[in-house]
Amino acid sequence: MLHSLRLSVVIPLYNKAQTIGATLSSVLTQSIKDFEVVIVDDGSTDRSVRIVRDTTDPRVRLIQQDNAGPSAARNRGIAVARGLWIALVDADDLWFQDHLETLIEAAQNSDVVLAFSNLRLESREGKPLIHPAVGPQLVQDYFRFALAHGGYPVSASSVLIRRDHLASEPFTEGISSGEDIDVWCRLACRGSFFYTARPTAIYRDLPQPHCPASDRGRTPVFPQFVEHLPAMISGGAVPPRSIASARRYANFLLLEYARQLIDCDENRAARSVLLKRCHASLDPQRYFKRLLRTCSVGRALYQAKVAFSDAVRVLSRFRSR
Repeated sequence: MLHSLRLSVVIPLYNKAQTIGATLSSVLTQSIKDFEVVIVDDGSTDRSVRIVRDTTDPRVRLIQQDNAGPSAARNRGIAVARGLWIALVDADDLWFQDHLETLIEAAQNSDVVLAFSNLRLESREGKPLIHPAVGPQLVQDYFRFALAHGGYPVSASSVLIRRDHLASEPFTEGISSGEDIDVWCRLACRGSFFYTARPTAIYRDLPQPHCPASDRGRTPVFPQFVEHLPAMISGGAVPPRSIASARRYANFLLLEYARQLIDCDENRAARSVLLKRCHASLDPQRYFKRLLRTCSVGRALYQAKVAFSDAVRVLSRFRSR
């Protein structure tokens, strides 16, 4: 029975006064009702805490701490959660009413470490993250699945995770991005996932493809899973069937890291990553595209391509009016 499954929802909160009310409302109006909500305020300086305190629902618990980052906030919430399963949602994302019910049914019926749904991308006009043709399935090799579907199929707002596994594989603290990707990869080595396919969440905060001016000089974060993988393989933590795909996925993360460096004008650092850490044979097309962009001619060609694509997009919108 669904009501017999103890469930905790963990929400890290930092200066989200404009969105936390809607996020919390989407959580509290789920089709199932038997769960707790643990909100960890990570040192907010706006009205976020006041909005949460105005909520009278007894299922909501508010914990406050000094600012330490989203990983620390999630870990704190997981540590005090009472549920057998943990559902995560960021304070600016939304759930459809059947989100928890859909994930719980999948988790109960498939004996998995983690269940995840598809989600809609608000900044892409509601398009789903994963193509609708991809059906629900047991994912025994997450790395292969991720590489086949855009590289980042799991969001911190679309997962339901067994608490014991998540407590053993906490979010890495002290880094500004990529901590969730590292956790999904480590959890994937502990057991299978289940993908429920239908979008039941809305992701409202997609990262921009290029570094804004305010981020110039802020070096992108080296992918943590790349650091962890060699020891995990040598220690037997990666299932033999997944070693090759895990290495390909780690290479993908390195290529993405190089792209982020290039987008932030760190071309020399990007070239070093490509030449010293990446394996061209595992993803030659992406590798040589990145390498070309580290030189002046390649950057000029790329900028011309972006400008042309932008012009085509504007013209298409003009014609559709």
